[in-house]
Amino acid sequence: MDFDPNSVKWQCCCCSLPSGMRILSASEFVLCTATAAVTIYHISQTPQDVTYFEVCLVGLLLFVAITCVLLIVGVQKHSPSLIYPSLVARGGVLLFLAVFGVSTIVSPHPHRYSSTTTVLQNNGKWEEPSSMSPQDEPNVALRLVLFVFLMLFVTVLVFYCAYLVVRLIHYEQSFSKLKQRRDSLIQAGMIDPDYPSRRASSA
Repeated sequence: MDFDPNSVKWQCCCCSLPSGMRILSASEFVLCTATAAVTIYHISQTPQDVTYFEVCLVGLLLFVAITCVLLIVGVQKHSPSLIYPSLVARGGVLLFLAVFGVSTIVSPHPHRYSSTTTVLQNNGKWEEPSSMSPQDEPNVALRLVLFVFLMLFVTVLVFYCAYLVVRLIHYEQSFSKLKQRRDSLIQAGMIDPDYPSRRASSA
């Protein structure tokens, strides 16, 4: 089956699939670099309070930004191998949300248990922390339900972007094969000027 780059099959968001993916990758690059810059600035202000979440977040954002650049270069050079890292990056986003999202919601608040192991001195008298008013915390079950709905939305969005990346890989592979066929026909025509006419008549 002949490959047609201008076919409706390769349209995405009122433009061609390569153009749409370049716009999407550029937007993701700006978003990731801006978020990583803000996070790095926050870490630099409080280096003693750095958490694994912040470190992994910066690493993931930089990795996604690099894959966005690779995707744009891969589309420009029609190289499918430069587009594959984008699929890995989207899988990393889902893994990051699943690990840190659930751990943040399920893990107890640090002040929740610290109040049960300490006592306070009020007007020169020691009092048990049970006399303190407990801090109001959101219900874990409610937060978990909201997180599930958020994860569903993000998962659908990430899988749709991954689907577009897979389509783009198929597009670039077909485009590369079409280019090779055209180059071989041009080279054959330079060697034998009558080759194209003979090939058309035989077909």
